[in-house]
Amino acid sequence: MRLLKAVLFDFDNTLVDSAAALPLARRRVAEEIVAYYGNSLDVEEVAQVVAWVEHVAERLGILDRDLIWEHVIHSIGMDTSPSADILRRWSSVYWTEYMKGPLFPDTVSVLENLGRRYVLGMVTNTDGMPGMKMHRLERSGLLKFFKAVVIAGEDVPETKPSPRPFLHAAKLLNIKPEECIMVGDDPVNDVLGAKSAGMHAVLLDRQGGKPYPVKPDHIVKSLRELLALLDA
Repeated sequence: MRLLKAVLFDFDNTLVDSAAALPLARRRVAEEIVAYYGNSLDVEEVAQVVAWVEHVAERLGILDRDLIWEHVIHSIGMDTSPSADILRRWSSVYWTEYMKGPLFPDTVSVLENLGRRYVLGMVTNTDGMPGMKMHRLERSGLLKFFKAVVIAGEDVPETKPSPRPFLHAAKLLNIKPEECIMVGDDPVNDVLGAKSAGMHAVLLDRQGGKPYPVKPDHIVKSLRELLALLDA
């Protein structure tokens, strides 16, 4: 790995355990929807619909939660949609809960270690609410480790897996794409996107067995495994 100069990271479920906060974030929105339409709806059933719609929307590249809630409302059979202000309030409720996801135990120590040897950058997708991802990054306390942060969908028009956010990060760092390695948990957004930009890619697969459309250069089960990998 001696030719590498920069290590780029994803944020959610790579550096921070966002998945830990996701069920409660979905439930909070479901509670808001039930309160708005009446208690004839079941909170748990609405939360399941929220999860299903989110999953489909993410694969379609739809990240705007205001829009996602409209699809949820349609899916549960409601004929009328709330005002834009109410949809935005639901999104605020969702993100307030979601940002409570903790850092992974090895996040800070790994960033400190790698930051002494490599230039660090971040390439992460927008939350669909302008400014929210940066707000979450600031609250995480991790921004100090990164010399460049690209919020795809805000800093550049395209979101991952487009190669453009990755290329923009390399440009900001003044480092060639082939001198960068991307670390992320998503086989499509992170691995495919980085490889399309001419970068190396590491898939972070904590549980093992994730399918991938493009083979990553390396697969690790923890951030700490990066240290030995990048020492090689």
